[in-house]
Amino acid sequence: MSPWQPSFRFPKLELHRRSVEAKQLVESPSAQLQEFLVKLGSALLSVGTAATDIQRTLKRVAIALGSPNAALIVFPTLIFVGMPEEKETRFDVAESPGGEVRFDRAARIYTVVDHALAGTITATQGIEAIEAITAAKPRFNTLVRVLGHGLAAAGVGLVLLGAEPLSMVYAFVLGVLVGVAKLLVRPGTYAAILLPVITAFALALIVFAAARTVVVAEPLQVLVPPLVTLLPGAVLTTGIQELAAGDMVAGASRLVSGIAQLLFLSFGILAALTITGVPASTALLTTHPALGAFQPWLGVLLFSLGIFLYYCGPRRSVYFLTLVLLVAYGAQLIGAVLMGSVFSGFFGAFALTVVAYLIQSIRGAPPAVVCFLPAFWLLVPGATGLIGLTQSASGVNFDANSFPTIVGSIVAIALGVLVGTALYRQIFSVAPARWGLRLV
Repeated sequence: MSPWQPSFRFPKLELHRRSVEAKQLVESPSAQLQEFLVKLGSALLSVGTAATDIQRTLKRVAIALGSPNAALIVFPTLIFVGMPEEKETRFDVAESPGGEVRFDRAARIYTVVDHALAGTITATQGIEAIEAITAAKPRFNTLVRVLGHGLAAAGVGLVLLGAEPLSMVYAFVLGVLVGVAKLLVRPGTYAAILLPVITAFALALIVFAAARTVVVAEPLQVLVPPLVTLLPGAVLTTGIQELAAGDMVAGASRLVSGIAQLLFLSFGILAALTITGVPASTALLTTHPALGAFQPWLGVLLFSLGIFLYYCGPRRSVYFLTLVLLVAYGAQLIGAVLMGSVFSGFFGAFALTVVAYLIQSIRGAPPAVVCFLPAFWLLVPGATGLIGLTQSASGVNFDANSFPTIVGSIVAIALGVLVGTALYRQIFSVAPARWGLRLV
């Protein structure tokens, strides 16, 4: 051997790609498979899963349980399932049984998905499991949930608006009131439909009236945080994501719904502004006081704890939810430094997606969809979009580029989700099976 020839060799790295396609585990489908697919799809719709992801998931479940030729059509509130073995096409209307997404329910639904893909439950058992999940009571009682909503409002006020301590206290109190209102309203009623605009109007009346007496120095720091769970950031982003994936009907309908909800909230605030007579320059002007290095991160922790309590997170999921929110917020800050605020959402959504999908396979971790919803409220199209829209409509800080900026932020976040999902699927395909990663 030559003295100049290295005496070692680098180990050969071999990546064995595994298929992302489902395997047929049952020779022939059971008579209840069609009903199971309908109920499972409806359950996934009710927890906010994108139509594209639901269709992909149901197709894999159908293949695993013996029906590879099942025909599936998924809309944001409606699902159709046709099977060659059945004469009729079944459909179902999706509506969250509790009026809102509950994280404990979402986690149990995805557990049913995992068991179905593994072939460890039959269609009949799956139907029974979904019915039991639907009938289950919330993990936390009403008092704990409304206090959690108040904590979430205080936290988001600190993160996005740099709220002063007194403003955070006001936001907490109003957040508790909003939480009570949301839990009292029955889903599917006109009251539930009108809840965003009525809530925004009532809160704006209180806050603007207090602003006249100089009790509230920064009205938006108090008004916007309690409304955070009514903001359509996730709906708008999911709509763009579905459009990019080719689901034109689902994506367009979600976009229209999200824009309408944002306009309703803005209308309620402007109506209260007109009634109280507070100058728009006083009521809607925002200032961001200088924050310490730790204060926004403290806000993220408060927000995470509040969301965990209000939405009844599964046991131990608060740790993973907090991790995902910290990663998303940190990545968004880095993106703002590198490419500006409009594109910062791409970095936040990308990091959020990859981390949420990776940790969802850890024991005790929630499904990724549980982490997506609160993270979208911290990203750009949430509270900042409502503030910009309301200010522009009232003439305060009017900027003709505000609407393209909001739209650009939503598109950036949707692209971040798409790129993150694509990367995770590549990671899944080369990762060892013993890692137990869940396919999306």
